[in-house]
Amino acid sequence: MTRMGTRPHDYVLRHAGHAVEVTYKPIRSLRLRVVPPDGRLRASVPAQLDESMVRRFIDDNLAWIATAQQKVRMRAPLVEPLVDGGRAKLWGEWRELRVAEGDRASARVQGGQIALSGPDDEGLRRALDNLYRRELHSVLPALQRIWEPRIGKSASSLKLRRMTSRWGTCNTRSGAITLNVALAEWPVESLEYVLVHELVHLWEASHGPRFTARMDEYLPGWRQRRAALKGR
Repeated sequence: MTRMGTRPHDYVLRHAGHAVEVTYKPIRSLRLRVVPPDGRLRASVPAQLDESMVRRFIDDNLAWIATAQQKVRMRAPLVEPLVDGGRAKLWGEWRELRVAEGDRASARVQGGQIALSGPDDEGLRRALDNLYRRELHSVLPALQRIWEPRIGKSASSLKLRRMTSRWGTCNTRSGAITLNVALAEWPVESLEYVLVHELVHLWEASHGPRFTARMDEYLPGWRQRRAALKGR
């Protein structure tokens, strides 16, 4: 443990599975930030505060840290700059990009690569999102045919939307489910987990014990899949 009087001005504190960049400053209260794009933790700590209090503060805010890190990581795109010879992820695998200028935005999978064309960077990103939508639409019907009979609930509608803080949402009144377009960047197992998660919400609106019991029954490995998505 680092003691007052001997501690460095800046150092990395490892606690509860996190590496926290600690800086002691002449401030009154401890401040903890989640830093984009990878969700690193930075703590600004009052000069008089002992390290044990920093550790306690982290313990008291673990739930907030997990949520904030997920939001930060989801705002950071998995794709690198959309340039010829660059790369983007599709179904959990990096694909080389073949990028060309064009009046219309278009994207297709060709020979293991992703061919993109568009008038500008915004057009290229729109084209890639449209490719992700097509890929998701090609996979989702088979997953629905498997899981809706097993779970005993069906989505009244299933929409795709680019979201910054959630992988999926469910309107328990209407039965409508919305999935994040970014799921096409991940293995199909991740998409399957999110779909099952939202279908189970048609039985249980909250994440309480009954929801967990149903998830355990239908998809025993769901926690590992959730952890993979949160670890982005």
